[in-house]
Amino acid sequence: MNCKISNYLLSLGFIPNKIGYKYLVDLIKMGIEGVDILPLSKNGYLLLAEKYLKSSSTIEKDIQNAVSSAWLKGDVDVLNNEFGSTIDMRKGKPSNKHFILTAIEKIGYYG
Repeated sequence: MNCKISNYLLSLGFIPNKIGYKYLVDLIKMGIEGVDILPLSKNGYLLLAEKYLKSSSTIEKDIQNAVSSAWLKGDVDVLNNEFGSTIDMRKGKPSNKHFILTAIEKIGYYG
């Protein structure tokens, strides 16, 4: 499963050496496996915070950085194809929640 998730993220332009990348892989995997990660601030981020001995706000910020980086460096056409309707027009990228839920749906459906 980790390989499918990683391949998906790499195809979108994510950079594996970003700390948020591994958090995204974990959250997406948990979501596909049926773990209740929502709301992210009360469930998903807290689960990762316990696992990695970080604060949930650090987890959230690292994921935001990974998503922002992919939107800056990734293939805009591919990103818009995958996430067009979830992109926050003010920020130019989807929120963490929308990104994670869309990724879970795409990978879970095609996985």
